[in-house]
Amino acid sequence: MDTTYSNMAIGYKKNIAGKFMLVEGAKLKKYVEGEQYCVTRKIDGHLQCLFYKEGEVWMLNSQGRERASGLKCMEVFGKLAAHARLKSAVFAAELFMPREGGRPRCGDVSTALADKEQSDRLSLAVFDIIEIDGTPWQASHYCETYDKLTEILTISSDGGSGRKASPLCRPVEMRKATSKEEVQAIYEDWVEGEGAEGLVVHSESHIVWKVKPRHTIDTAIIGYTIGDRGVRDLMLAVRRGDGCFQMFAHASGGLSDDDRSSLADRLCSMHVESQYVLSDSRGIAYQMVRPEIVFEVSVIELVARGNDDKVRMNPLLIYDGQQGWLHHGMTPGVSALGLTFERERTDKTPSSTDIRLSQLTDLCPFEQQEGCMAKMESSQLLDRRIYKKVSGEKVMLHKFLIWKTNKEATGRYPAYVFYHTDYSSGRKEMIKRDMAYSCEEAQIRDIMEREITANIKKGWECLKC
Repeated sequence: MDTTYSNMAIGYKKNIAGKFMLVEGAKLKKYVEGEQYCVTRKIDGHLQCLFYKEGEVWMLNSQGRERASGLKCMEVFGKLAAHARLKSAVFAAELFMPREGGRPRCGDVSTALADKEQSDRLSLAVFDIIEIDGTPWQASHYCETYDKLTEILTISSDGGSGRKASPLCRPVEMRKATSKEEVQAIYEDWVEGEGAEGLVVHSESHIVWKVKPRHTIDTAIIGYTIGDRGVRDLMLAVRRGDGCFQMFAHASGGLSDDDRSSLADRLCSMHVESQYVLSDSRGIAYQMVRPEIVFEVSVIELVARGNDDKVRMNPLLIYDGQQGWLHHGMTPGVSALGLTFERERTDKTPSSTDIRLSQLTDLCPFEQQEGCMAKMESSQLLDRRIYKKVSGEKVMLHKFLIWKTNKEATGRYPAYVFYHTDYSSGRKEMIKRDMAYSCEEAQIRDIMEREITANIKKGWECLKC
């Protein structure tokens, strides 16, 4: 396929993402501004770019890849474009699975694409025009865009003045408003009343507001970094039914300076070892702690896919009272937007009941990592160093290894693994092992160098490998 189309799909996602401002529903009137509003219902689906050219229809996601073809909704789109006498067109739409008695869910799309019977029910909510007949679309207000979508994607009903849209491919639902109060009323009707995911609000401003309700989640603090005022960031996790902790966020919004200082004092006495290593934006590793403190946090949005359309992956961790945190792989999950710390929950414990995983899945069902069942590549040994020391009859060995797994795309394995074997013939526990994981080669090499510096002193011989 021509890379021009892939670049167009990728570019659209990048451009439109920069226009959005995420707003909490309760603060809608504080942030939105304008005189004439077009308010559309937010659909929880997969962003797609729809292409039509001389009767041919195809669809690319925000990574520029074709994930679906031959869907009934695409066939309907092609017929509507032909009926409107278009030579070519590029539209933006949400591909979604309608639900009876509830709003669409993003995760339903992947499930439906794998099932022919379900895929016939997939629908398109078209919300933007990118190009028509080779000319980039320009409009002074979103109302013009919506009117054009309505003209193209609906047909006259029985020859009268009314127009009819297909349930499989139609313009996204829209209402007009002339004040913030009217926008607030639409929010209360669609989101609070009908359970819609949220609103998208357009006005004369270049900003587009994405308005969603705030949700609370009880989480455990499992790690932290330090800043000038105390804790800089806190690592948060929920717990699965099998006992594993799923880390999904690190943030500190909503904490006062007193909170940061007191938490730093408490957490410094809770340090534990960890196989899992994560650095903050400064490159400083999080110090892992015992999972004892529970906080209630609030979020405006949880997303199962990023702006790159890739499934969000979360680390799975096991806490062991003697060994500390053990890395148990990666799993499909979410990332949190607009996270704020609300209060400590001293009445709750880090159990799979009090900080249960379903707090996330109820709000945003996880998606299956694409290609997770594909044939896995072989791992590659990047570095191997062995040191030996003999003292009398005692023989000591240190072996340091770095592996590139080549399996990170599956979501079940880290990108890099560091492995350390410590052998001493004169010790009761002759062999000790340690591991660390990272998604960055530079970081895993830093870990190896620190371990060598800490363990290899004078008198050790480096063996040729």
